[in-house]
Amino acid sequence: MLVAGTCIGSGMIALPLVLAKLGLVPSLLLMLGMWFVMYYTSLVNIELNLQADKALPLGGLGRYFSGRIAELIGTLSLKVLSYSLLAVYIYGGSSIVQQLLASKMAMAYSFEGVASCFSLGTMIILLFPIKYIDYFNRILFLGLLVVVTILIVGLALSITWTHIPLFSDQYTDLSAWLTLIPVVFTSFGFQVIFHTLTNYCRKNPNMLKQAFLWGSFIPAIVYIFWTATILSVVYHENPGFYSTIMQGKAEIGDLIQVLSSIAKWPSVQLLIWAISLLAIVTSIVGVGMGLFDAVKEMLPRSLSKNKHRDIVTSVAVVGPAYLAVLYIPNAFITVLGFAGMILAIIAIVLPTYLFWKLQTSHLYYNELKENWLIQLSFFVGITVIACEIYTMLL
Repeated sequence: MLVAGTCIGSGMIALPLVLAKLGLVPSLLLMLGMWFVMYYTSLVNIELNLQADKALPLGGLGRYFSGRIAELIGTLSLKVLSYSLLAVYIYGGSSIVQQLLASKMAMAYSFEGVASCFSLGTMIILLFPIKYIDYFNRILFLGLLVVVTILIVGLALSITWTHIPLFSDQYTDLSAWLTLIPVVFTSFGFQVIFHTLTNYCRKNPNMLKQAFLWGSFIPAIVYIFWTATILSVVYHENPGFYSTIMQGKAEIGDLIQVLSSIAKWPSVQLLIWAISLLAIVTSIVGVGMGLFDAVKEMLPRSLSKNKHRDIVTSVAVVGPAYLAVLYIPNAFITVLGFAGMILAIIAIVLPTYLFWKLQTSHLYYNELKENWLIQLSFFVGITVIACEIYTMLL
């Protein structure tokens, strides 16, 4: 639940906004390919933790298997990614809440005010012990799956299946692929909680493998059905807004508002708002928890009281992300693409490098003996980084 909940979040909302440029068939193939690479490289990360015989964040693994330079790269990349993702979630959640208040309750609040309240709520959640956060996340995620199922069924009833966007006019355009690959890649991001779950699962190799297999596969299936349904509905019911999505000018709140207006059942309208918020909050729980543990260890020992230490940590975790939300225009897609480049380093490039440095004849996972898959994964990571650099230079 923690893996899947961390994975499903910004990607749930972002994928329809970026994949409209390809159409359904190329989008499905791209999502399945990304899922496989992310699951396979999760085994590399778990293997490194198990070989070290202790749960370490990526920086700690870098120092254990390579040295100070790898430690610095791993630590810096993990922090930048975590803060980027938190900024994305706070921006997305605040945008959804603002639109909800404006459309359903006729209450106009500034985005800055909503973002401030959302950030404060995130800080409070992170102050709870991991056991309660885990239970809270399970409830949220199960609720999310139920709502997704009901919502897809409700929206699917309005789809004319002979009139759906299987391929778009841009699916052969290389520049379209280069701009959206980092965003899709980030949608399968759960790597910030490896060290936390290694301890939580008591270093049990089989339990960890099952957790990351199903924890990554469930989001892949949800993403496929969600994206296919949303794009088909909007394509059929609101061609004008679909054109806006194709041009990359649609905001997250606009998408939720349009879906709500398309839905004919009042209950489905409420489900659309509910699923959006649940997806964001479950991701905040996973990413925030992983970052909370890492930041807490960096604080000076003079903060001896646990409550004071936790409060300072919570502010240090959420504060920078909150400031990024306030000062970066269209932070949702902009930061999500940037996070994809950093995630490629964390999830693939540095772990595979450390794996090649590993000196052992005993592997916990036999799948990692296939060297060509390791090489393929490394190539995918480099490709994601190159795509985001290309996008930033446009």
